[in-house]
Amino acid sequence: MRLPIINNQILFKFLILAIIFVASSHVFGQYRVEALIKKHQIPESKLSIILEDAESNKRLIEINPKKSRSPGSVTKLFTAFAALDLLDKRFQWKTEAYIDQKFKNNKKVDHLLIMGGGDPTFSIEDLEGLVKKIRSKGIDEISEGIYFDLSFFKQRKKSTGSFDQSPLRPYNSMHSALIVNSNRLDLKFSFTPEQKKLDVSPLFLPSDVIIQNNLSIGAGNCSDFRSQVSFREQYRKKLLTIVIEGVYPSKCLEKDHDLAITKTKHYFFGAFKKLWLESGGKINGYFKKHNKNSKDILIAEIVSDDLSSAIRLMLKESDNLSARNIFLSLGYQSNRKEYRLMRRLSYESMKKNKIHWHYTNFIENGSGLSRKTKIKPESVISLIQKIDEDDKYSEIESMLPVSGIDGTLKNIYRSETLRGQMRLKTGTLNGVRCLAGFITSKSGKEYRFVFMHNNFDEYDYIQIDVLIHGIKLVLNLSLL
Repeated sequence: MRLPIINNQILFKFLILAIIFVASSHVFGQYRVEALIKKHQIPESKLSIILEDAESNKRLIEINPKKSRSPGSVTKLFTAFAALDLLDKRFQWKTEAYIDQKFKNNKKVDHLLIMGGGDPTFSIEDLEGLVKKIRSKGIDEISEGIYFDLSFFKQRKKSTGSFDQSPLRPYNSMHSALIVNSNRLDLKFSFTPEQKKLDVSPLFLPSDVIIQNNLSIGAGNCSDFRSQVSFREQYRKKLLTIVIEGVYPSKCLEKDHDLAITKTKHYFFGAFKKLWLESGGKINGYFKKHNKNSKDILIAEIVSDDLSSAIRLMLKESDNLSARNIFLSLGYQSNRKEYRLMRRLSYESMKKNKIHWHYTNFIENGSGLSRKTKIKPESVISLIQKIDEDDKYSEIESMLPVSGIDGTLKNIYRSETLRGQMRLKTGTLNGVRCLAGFITSKSGKEYRFVFMHNNFDEYDYIQIDVLIHGIKLVLNLSLL
């Protein structure tokens, strides 16, 4: 008989609980963890665990520390470290607007050029501010469209959605030198039973973007309503249609869902056009890529918050788009900002700072959303040690999600025993569950912690459930 699959977050909760008490009581140790793994037939080859005393650097638990693993979003720790090393923490991105010398203050320009500076946090409010600044120069009409200068990054033709063939999932938002609102639509689903009416409305809808609601109302699990709803893009004649199909469970009433837009340039143009028209301006034409030249005149710019704000967003919320753009910005002084160059720069940063870096380690894009990225647990714990001991990087710890309080750990590890006791970066892909950061024991001692579990299947879920319950039983007995 096939046993039900237990929620993986619950399994990890008990494992972490066990490890915390291993650290706090020293009753359990390496031998105890290995015995439980063996007893419950967990393939040890799929697990790596390192727990060390932050004061003495003594290893309390060490299982497969040299085994290359897929780290998932734990990769973002390396991106954050390299960014603080290679960029000033006060580093800021700029989004700029230019006109050519033909403008004679007659309230009309042929083209407006917007130069993207790679700001991952550029918002609708920022774009509205840019529009206001341009309009304040006396420009009322753009007669032939907008130029986009995207040369700050080398653009990749391959969609980030090729990772899992789900390009419209919000975690797959496309990176770009020119971004607004993370290239996402914020959708609200509202069902009114009395009228049997279902509305789908975006918080902000750019011009030339259409929502086509083909949903029907039916039964289903409200907690997982997205599994019954599909989204696709149709792009034709400079119009982008978002087609929504499937069944929306009637019991859901209201639900929110973010949707990534792959037509990023169209999305930015549509957002600009909407705000420009709302400001009373006129605009004709469309957009095209065009690099700025020396004759262009800067008329407006929006400057981002400092780098630390973007790193905090990346770590707390595990934001992939921010990670990609931060990673590609590492070589802001370079004329060619591409992944290959940024990898070399980040590797050099690790070696310079004496991070244990193995030649087999590989970071594909800075976000961890990759099956190619592989890192040894030894490298992760070495990085955490450097963050802990070097004031230049110590703020990374404060930017990590706190168990049961915020970020990706807000809704898990909320028990009295675990809440607020862990600052950990999560890493989650199908078949991958990783944690890395700091835990505080019951006695108040701090420990550095790495947990990496790769290549598990449904059967392994059941094995882990047995292991966790065994650990939990021992813990319960130890707390009597």
